[in-house]
Amino acid sequence: MSNRTPAWGGPCPSPHLPPLVGNAEPLAWHKPGRFAWSRVLAWTCHEHRNTWYELCAAGGLAYIRRFKGSQLKPKVAQTHAWRMAEAQAVWLALLSGRVR
Repeated sequence: MSNRTPAWGGPCPSPHLPPLVGNAEPLAWHKPGRFAWSRVLAWTCHEHRNTWYELCAAGGLAYIRRFKGSQLKPKVAQTHAWRMAEAQAVWLALLSGRVR
């Protein structure tokens, strides 16, 4: 994680993803739309990155949402949904550079 200083003066409160490890696995990304409403449980930095992620929960399941490009009009994609424990394991793999 980087300790880059955001505009408000403190260290960045959101995680910055590390580089991918050599045997990183790709995640399957799909158009968003399965859930009409979801709760964001965790996120990565969007201030210092062009791609950022959210761990979301809806309907007893969880998934990862990816944003790419401009913060004003990003391209959005999401993974398929897993049970919470599985989604948290994938989220930790994302944060450690083992999946993208």
